[in-house]
Amino acid sequence: MDRDCGLNLKSILLVEDQPTTGSWNMAIDDALLNADLPAQTAVLRLYQWKPACTSLGYFQPLQQRQSHQASAHTDCIRRASGGGAIVHDHELTYSFVFPLHQLTSAQISGVYDLFHDSLIRLFQGLGISATKCVDPPAVPKGEQPFLCFQRRAPGDVLIHQFKVVGSAQRRNRTHVLQHGSILLKQSTAAPELPGILELTHVDLTSLDWVTNWLADLSDIFQCQISSYSLTYEQLKMADKVEKERFLNQKWLQRR
Repeated sequence: MDRDCGLNLKSILLVEDQPTTGSWNMAIDDALLNADLPAQTAVLRLYQWKPACTSLGYFQPLQQRQSHQASAHTDCIRRASGGGAIVHDHELTYSFVFPLHQLTSAQISGVYDLFHDSLIRLFQGLGISATKCVDPPAVPKGEQPFLCFQRRAPGDVLIHQFKVVGSAQRRNRTHVLQHGSILLKQSTAAPELPGILELTHVDLTSLDWVTNWLADLSDIFQCQISSYSLTYEQLKMADKVEKERFLNQKWLQRR
């Protein structure tokens, strides 16, 4: 986002985590959303999942999981954002926490496009032809597929009409959390979803391309991206949230 779009950042703090469980990944994102961050500062977190995990959308009934046997053996959590279920396996996930201050709803939702456009440019540089979903077909709410990557929303990144990048947002009074999944490779827990590797024969699982992506994001937001480690207070908050919410069966079964 350039400065004309309303988000005037001085710095972006970069958190690069080792692969870990779904409950801890969600707890860290929640802790960052509610952390006391310096003014004009955003946090970009890049992470993966181990073991594979299925995350349900906030409003998605748990019983829908029974319709997808391929992912039945995976861990299961409920996200704090909406949408369909995501099987997190061979993917790179990002989360971006940025201040709400004086931003319009259009500017906030515009961050989707900034990240997705950046990835499309990156893919094109690697010889991958990707496009954005512009006018998805209308599907009645009760007929939406179980898996998020079988659904379509404006701004989703597509390769050969298959969704390979999708993002979602939630916010509190002061900040927005945007997180998104980049489907690098097909998972045996979601065999109906080809990844970038299967669609293009380009293997991005090494993550060598991330350096170029970060450089483009730094140009977009016109500020430096610097490495950051979570504080003791943030880790303590994440531990509390994980126990109270993402490891709590009542939270999982609430829908």
